[in-house]
Amino acid sequence: MVSENELSETGYLSGFLGIIAICVALLLGTIVLYKAIKLKQKILFYFFLTVFFTISPWYSAGLGYIYLLITDRHLDYRFYVLLGTIFIPIAILAWLTIYMTVLFPNKKNYILISYAIFSIFFYIYLILFLYIIPGAPIESMVGIKRNPIDIEYRGFVFIYLGLMIATSVLTGIHFSIISLRSDSIQVKWKGRFLLSAFISFGIGAIADGLLYLSILFLFIFRVILLISASLFYIGFIMPKWMKKIIKI
Repeated sequence: MVSENELSETGYLSGFLGIIAICVALLLGTIVLYKAIKLKQKILFYFFLTVFFTISPWYSAGLGYIYLLITDRHLDYRFYVLLGTIFIPIAILAWLTIYMTVLFPNKKNYILISYAIFSIFFYIYLILFLYIIPGAPIESMVGIKRNPIDIEYRGFVFIYLGLMIATSVLTGIHFSIISLRSDSIQVKWKGRFLLSAFISFGIGAIADGLLYLSILFLFIFRVILLISASLFYIGFIMPKWMKKIIKI
C-alpha cells in the first residue's frame, strides 16, 4: 500500500472518483453500444463514443491510482498525459457528427474536416513536446502534475481543451433548445435532460479540467460531471424506467 505522505487526501479522492468515472463510462457505454448494435443506429454508436471518451481525462487518474496502489509507483508522465488527452478529439468529433447530422447535414463535412485538421495539430503538439523535442519545457508547454493523480494543463493543450469544452457545451445547448421546441412530449423531455447535462458538464469540465481545486470543490465538481454523464444517457436513450417516472 502507499503511505499517506506519498499521496495527499486530494490525490486519494481524485483517484477514487477516477475509478468511479471509469465504471460509469463502462456501464453506460456498454448499454449504449448494445442498443446501437441491436437497433443498427449509427447515431447511437456516435453517442457511445461521446459518452465513453468524454470521461477519458479521468482514465489517467483512475488507472494511475490503481497502478500506484499496486506497484507503489506513479504512471510515467508522458503516458499519463496521453491517456488523459488522446481520446478527447474522438469524443468531440463523435458529438459534432451527431449535432451536424441532425441540424446541419449540408455543412457537416466542412465542419468535421476543419475540426479533424485542428485536432491533428493538437496531436502533433503533444507528440513533439512529449517525445521528440529534446529538453523541451514539458511542464510549461503541456501540464504540471499537482500530485501523482492530477495534472494542470498548460500551453496549447490548455487552449485546445478549453475550446473543445466551449464547442461541446454551446452546440449541446443549441441542440437541446431545438429539442425543447419539438411537438413531441418525449423529445421535449429529452431536450430538458440534455440541456441539464450540457450545462452541468460545462460547469464541471471547466472547473475540473482548467482550474486547480481544493478537495471540497474537487469532490463537488467531479460529482457534477458524473451526474452530467447520467443525464446524457437519459437524454439520448430515454430508458423505460425514466418514461415511467415522467409518465410518457
